[in-house]
Amino acid sequence: MRRGRFLVLFVCTGNSCRSPMAEGILRAKLPKHLSSVVLVRSAGTLGIEGERATPFAIQAARENGVDISHHRSSRLTESLVHDADVILAMEPEHVDYLLDHFPEAAEKVHLLTSFAREQGEAAEEGIEDPIGMGLDTYRRVYEKIEAEIERILPELELSIREKLGLALEQGASRGEPQA
Repeated sequence: MRRGRFLVLFVCTGNSCRSPMAEGILRAKLPKHLSSVVLVRSAGTLGIEGERATPFAIQAARENGVDISHHRSSRLTESLVHDADVILAMEPEHVDYLLDHFPEAAEKVHLLTSFAREQGEAAEEGIEDPIGMGLDTYRRVYEKIEAEIERILPELELSIREKLGLALEQGASRGEPQA
């Protein structure tokens, strides 16, 4: 990992639906002042390389102003896991996979729906896999991922600032101009 960068890695099964949508959503929602220092990637546990996102994933994202049409699937690698600062998995089975194969990464592996929740605060079991389902399911999954990313963004920004030593004023974290 290059100095001065923060890598967020989203993980799902095939890297063709959920994690590409999450990658696109976070890129779109990152405040401009962080986009030059934050890398957003996604990968799948199945080891599929070079496949496009599914047509319904592309369409659901496009309907929300996010373009993932150029996405190509990547397999989860030791290098990606090592370089990542935060790893956000879509389902508990992905967390289990990561912990089984990369136990040294345990501190940075989280279920997306559990990340940045207060202790005792209810969390859902994860983000359902829409593969093989219709467009309405993809839309629902997109909306759920988007809501989770909006929920975690303040905590993610704090982690980025802490790791990179960024002294950003509170207004800057909301994308407002600094005086």
